[in-house]
Amino acid sequence: MKSVELIDDSHCFVCGTDNPAGLKIDWKTSDNVTEANFSLTKAHQGWKDVVHGGILATVLDEAMTRLAWQKFVGAVTAEMTVRYLKPARVGDRLSVRGEVDNLKGRLIPARAEIRDSAGDIVASATGKALKAKGQ
Repeated sequence: MKSVELIDDSHCFVCGTDNPAGLKIDWKTSDNVTEANFSLTKAHQGWKDVVHGGILATVLDEAMTRLAWQKFVGAVTAEMTVRYLKPARVGDRLSVRGEVDNLKGRLIPARAEIRDSAGDIVASATGKALKAKGQ
């Protein structure tokens, strides 16, 4: 398989500031942790007034892998497991927090969770990012 050059052109669906259809989540990062607050609209729902689980998984993936990318200068998602604990409601203020551990070879263990405005965990994920070759 031919390798792909990883370039940030500000069109990432989750954080890209130039993507008109994107979530435009503004992340705050410190050391091994990244956090953000966001709300989702009916455009992001599955069932009536319930945020689609795929959107939640996407945000969890971004929390883990973008942090791995920043901390270890280039990484992509290698694997991810998501647990859904309760519905996220359209319009609710949600918070996401991602953490990475130290590199284990080229693998970067990570975890993330999304909480609702009451502080309850809506969804969580564990995974591994893969440090890009040559980085």
